Amino acid sequence: MENIRKTLAVFAQKLTEVRIMEGKKTYSGYFTDPDTLIKALIPYEDCNIYFVLNEIKSECIAREQKDKIIANPKNTTSDNDIASREWILIDIDSKRSAGVSASDEEKSHSKTVGYKVYEYLRNIGFSTPVSADSGNGYHLLYRIAMKNTDDNKQLIKNFLNALSLLFSNEHAEIDTAVFNASRITKLYGTTARKGISTKDRPHRQSKITKVPEAILINSKELLERVVTDVFPEDNNRNANVFGGQYERFNLDDFISKNQIPVKTVESYNSGKKYLLEHCLFDHSHTGKDACIIQSASGAIGYKCLHSSCSNYKWRDVRLLYDKNAYQKEYSYRQFRNDTKKEVLPQPTDEKIGSKFLKLTEIQTVDRSKIVSIPSGFEELDRKIVGFNKGEVTLWSGNNGSGKTTILNQIILNNAQNGYKTVVFSGELTANRIKSWLQLQAAGRQNTKPTKYENLYYVPLSVGVKIDKWMDNKVFVYNNDYGNEFEQLFKDIEDFLDKNDIDAVVIDNIMAIDLANLSNEQNQQQTQAILKIINITKNKNIHTHIVAHPRKAVGFLRKTDISGTANLTNAVDNVIIAHRVNQDFKTTATNFYDAKLIAAMTEITGYTNIIEVCKNRDLGVMDLLVGLFYEIESKRVLNTRTENPLYGWEYKEQQEITLTPAYNSDKMEDEFYKKTDLSATEGTDQYGNTDLPF
Repeated sequence: MENIRKTLAVFAQKLTEVRIMEGKKTYSGYFTDPDTLIKALIPYEDCNIYFVLNEIKSECIAREQKDKIIANPKNTTSDNDIASREWILIDIDSKRSAGVSASDEEKSHSKTVGYKVYEYLRNIGFSTPVSADSGNGYHLLYRIAMKNTDDNKQLIKNFLNALSLLFSNEHAEIDTAVFNASRITKLYGTTARKGISTKDRPHRQSKITKVPEAILINSKELLERVVTDVFPEDNNRNANVFGGQYERFNLDDFISKNQIPVKTVESYNSGKKYLLEHCLFDHSHTGKDACIIQSASGAIGYKCLHSSCSNYKWRDVRLLYDKNAYQKEYSYRQFRNDTKKEVLPQPTDEKIGSKFLKLTEIQTVDRSKIVSIPSGFEELDRKIVGFNKGEVTLWSGNNGSGKTTILNQIILNNAQNGYKTVVFSGELTANRIKSWLQLQAAGRQNTKPTKYENLYYVPLSVGVKIDKWMDNKVFVYNNDYGNEFEQLFKDIEDFLDKNDIDAVVIDNIMAIDLANLSNEQNQQQTQAILKIINITKNKNIHTHIVAHPRKAVGFLRKTDISGTANLTNAVDNVIIAHRVNQDFKTTATNFYDAKLIAAMTEITGYTNIIEVCKNRDLGVMDLLVGLFYEIESKRVLNTRTENPLYGWEYKEQQEITLTPAYNSDKMEDEFYKKTDLSATEGTDQYGNTDLPF
């Protein structure tokens, strides 16, 4: 009975209905007091006992079975009796003959599927669920807070269908029928009884296996992300064309033409699932973890369940086999030659060629040869492609606008995509930069709260993994060597000569001593920026420079950036970071349409906005890109539910390992230990490990 009491404490319902099945008879009772409920169950210990998961409307207590259990009641809880939806049940059960309990081997198949579902949802950003052993299988119960509406019912149905499509196999499956609001499930602590109990197929007691320290609510957007992650959007289907030709894309022809290794083809909802022999981006990912999905409308998706390939979509598959697949879509991105104004006549140099070139003398630049480093901010990359090597980007923004946070995110995305970065910060010490990068690399599922509001830290066991992954990817300049410009950049040049570096971040240029360059401040900055541009082009890197604005009144503009105009004129990109607050909402409408600002701030709810004021390559300007700030990790995200995974989290094993997410040695950061900010790792309040079962 103690396990039943634990179940009631975990789900903490004001009103609980228990449902008992005995042959063709149904028993029901409504209770508000756990002790009364437990006492009433004693005569039914040999039966299958269930309870209603979601919040029941209070008026149901007035039914005939109040505080007692009766046979064949007139009414039990229906969908209309549910006040709100508080839980999603993921029920994983083995495939076996009806009316019998699961064998140990069959039950182990359910556990394997359960681990995979748990890891997949955790990596997306779901909080730790309540986990349970149902007796014959396993349950994952995720806390939500949703209204009891038809739309939400359909969303949960689609969510379960998506998980089933990804994880159900010939041995175990996810029950897709448990989407209704009045769903009953096993009352944990009671025995699951199917058929007769034998040595090979025993009746087992159900039990809760894990309760997180804090049961956190998962947003509706997270569920929607899973659905769209698995079931491709209809509006993507028109992009599936061969080389920009407007003909209906034939997936079977594409698979045959490129000899894509398909293991089996399964039907679902008038669509198809092509299970692949291996992941198309990492052939070591074999088994049943990679598939191509086509909906009835023709929309196509791609999914690999391994963390290292989780971000690959159908578009990446197309480009893998046909680099020009979307050339038509980006036809506006034609190269433009920018001519420079001559100051003085110069003699003709035969090595250089004619001073004024005929078109036939001009070599056409192949844009595919330009290396463009993606920022990781989807709308920004879609509009400006990325940060081209050989170019300089100037960043500005008021205090608290998120400049450093955004640049750190770019540094991490560089590392993730195989690009190496050198960082100079005149404001942050090396250990502060490291801590900040660790938080953003860890993500909300790996950071720990402290006793201080909105202050989180990365456990040492996680930080060690992150540091190891970022070695030889991120290099932070040691400020003990000084900040005199010529010496600093001589050291940077020397480092670039000896190492294969792709990007340099200067945060910020005002923290560099320019005194030796000139006696005049504007001339100092002019010489500095020209030298930086020269190094950037010669070393074929991309350089990000931060420059603080002057004290500006109103909406920050390009002309408010401190220093000479040569600073903004000389660079290739100028981007301003804005924090969405009341000042932004009021002043932004002086330069942008009020409806656009309202849509981004009030409707979408962006917390940060980056504004492209200048983009020399494609001529983009007046572009606003909205982002969401995440307190637990200091990340800025494309969507509220985005949860990017970085290389330190990738599993080398083909199958999910049963290793806890945190090291079991309970290493703790000495700083947090001394300041009483640490939490016990690897176990929850019931002494369970970080594993769900």
